[in-house]
Amino acid sequence: MILTLEPLRAEEGDCLLLHWGTAAAPKLAVIDGGPGQVYENSLLPRLQDIRGNHGKDRLTIDLVMVSHIDNDHIVGIKKLFRALKSEIDKNTPENKRPFKVERLWHNTFNDILGDGIDGYYKSFTASFTASVGGAPNPQVVEKIAEEFKDKGEEAEEARHNAHDIGLILAGHGEGRELRDSHNFLFKKNEIAALNHPFKRNGKPTLITAEMTPEPAKVAGLQFTVAGPLEAQIEALQKAFDKYIKKEGLTAEAVLAAYTDKSVPNLSSIVCLIESEGKKILLTGDARGDYVIEGLKKAKILKDKSLKIDVLKIPHHGSERNLDPGFFETLVADTYVFSADGNYGNPDRAPLDWLIQARGKAAKYDIVLTYPVPEIDKIRKAKSKQPWDQAKHSLAALFEQRKAEGYGFNLLAGQGTKIELGDKISW
Repeated sequence: MILTLEPLRAEEGDCLLLHWGTAAAPKLAVIDGGPGQVYENSLLPRLQDIRGNHGKDRLTIDLVMVSHIDNDHIVGIKKLFRALKSEIDKNTPENKRPFKVERLWHNTFNDILGDGIDGYYKSFTASFTASVGGAPNPQVVEKIAEEFKDKGEEAEEARHNAHDIGLILAGHGEGRELRDSHNFLFKKNEIAALNHPFKRNGKPTLITAEMTPEPAKVAGLQFTVAGPLEAQIEALQKAFDKYIKKEGLTAEAVLAAYTDKSVPNLSSIVCLIESEGKKILLTGDARGDYVIEGLKKAKILKDKSLKIDVLKIPHHGSERNLDPGFFETLVADTYVFSADGNYGNPDRAPLDWLIQARGKAAKYDIVLTYPVPEIDKIRKAKSKQPWDQAKHSLAALFEQRKAEGYGFNLLAGQGTKIELGDKISW
């Protein structure tokens, strides 16, 4: 049996392929699609390679999942679905359409915040909601950062939070288009209902730990949802309603209400994937303590620690989402950090927390989606403080810890396929 996680180069975002099944009947999932040109540069070429290697006119993608509505996760998926819709609009014969998607898991902004978000979204100017090269509009981020600073936040924290809000705002537009493309394909009988096979009262449902408590099987692979948590979603909805009803409140102030501790994390799908005793934990951008809480509520984490085979680190290894206890609780054979150095990710501290939590005797892999020198070059260029190579670079950290006898294995920028079963040849 096959079970392989393949992280693709996704700039500052996430784009993962999941392979399972058998060589004779392989299955495929796409988890997030990255920002900007990740679709053109990474995802589409890889899907075309797989299609060619399988020798098929049309490659079936059994599942596409958007962990949450951030531009650095959703843009590539939006482009994939736009292409699927365009082919039908142009009456392209089935044998000339390269891909077919069986199902989409996607918690739209309307699901999370209610239909009122659409009316409010339409009140924003196009320039305010636009992304620039797949990144948040810098003028918008600056305005939101000022709102945070006015509320007493330090400049660096304000900048980080403003960037996250900018991603959410730009991502709402992407999420709307993806939702519309799915509806089009569904009406043409080209795809299953949204979030299939999850249902509530016979209808498609928001994917949360409480609303989808039973594991779902997708082509024989088991998925157990551990987040987002319903109570957090409800709190977010109430907060949104309160802010939106305040007369005269600016768009910047409304979005500034949702700090890094709310929108990106409360909406992230966290799920445990299992096959023949092997376990992969996908975390989106969820905050580390929310991941732990969700795993406990789902009765996946029953003791002080949980042993898994592969852990996709939340929020690209940002220290604002993690703490040392996260790595003491979740113990993996392989840790995946998807980031290229933008916005400081992966931060140095979480990598050191991981290394020290595991101790010198442990043997495990740390997978980075870009080479360390490339990551450090961007981290240095974007640093808001004077750069000290010994104190700030990832290269110096890895060299130091290796010299001290820590037993991790670093795989950086090598196009790593993490194979937990039979190896794949495509």
